[in-house]
Amino acid sequence: MAIGIIGLGRLGGALARGLSRAQVPDVIAYNRTPSAAQQVIAEAPGVELADTAAAVFERCDVVFLWMTAAAARQVLGENAEVVARRRPLVVASTTNADLGAFVPTWAETYPNVNLSTGQGVTLLTWVGDVPEPQRTSVLAPLAACGAVYEVGADEIDFYCALASNGPALYAHAMQTWADAVADRNGFDRDLCREMVWQTVTGTIALQRDEGIDAAEVIHRVAHPGASTERGLAVLDEHLPGGTEQVLQAMGRW
Repeated sequence: MAIGIIGLGRLGGALARGLSRAQVPDVIAYNRTPSAAQQVIAEAPGVELADTAAAVFERCDVVFLWMTAAAARQVLGENAEVVARRRPLVVASTTNADLGAFVPTWAETYPNVNLSTGQGVTLLTWVGDVPEPQRTSVLAPLAACGAVYEVGADEIDFYCALASNGPALYAHAMQTWADAVADRNGFDRDLCREMVWQTVTGTIALQRDEGIDAAEVIHRVAHPGASTERGLAVLDEHLPGGTEQVLQAMGRW
């Protein structure tokens, strides 16, 4: 069964790269801007580039239509005949996609850009009564690129803060911390960033391998009255309120 991707921007491109990395066969993609499409395809060996969106709908039973909701509706409208005849399961990359004028059922997702690494996260909710075989045909390629969390339509916007928005928030926090230490002491920024990346990677591995939470990590690191404990006290004072401000500013909560 061929897998279609229409839209090779930040998310569609990440999916194409992730499927290529996982050596998933029969992936057919289309992008309205040829130069951007060629760049993604060059980085995603094995992914076939189609000349038109219609060709993707014609050949694929599952189509990841990963663009804005308005653009997705436009593409479906422009290809209404082949969509009605082939009846592919369409997977949108946004919620409230409002695709009911074109397809009876569909899936809505919030993916993240980490799909290209094989460690991505995709939040997914079903719209309408999607049969189990069709659900499997969506879940399998996404699972090849990372973790998939099926959540309710009333929950997905909340989880988005953790998964879809997450890479930008977490990367910014790590880099800010590394650069603060570097700039304060006149150290090399790249070296400090590398230390943070490695330490965070190791901390995640420690928690996963030993099944421990943050409290246990803190217990192992923070000596009473020493520097880590003093730093944590500042975080405890300011981080909860700062986190609430971030969520409020993002506007969905």
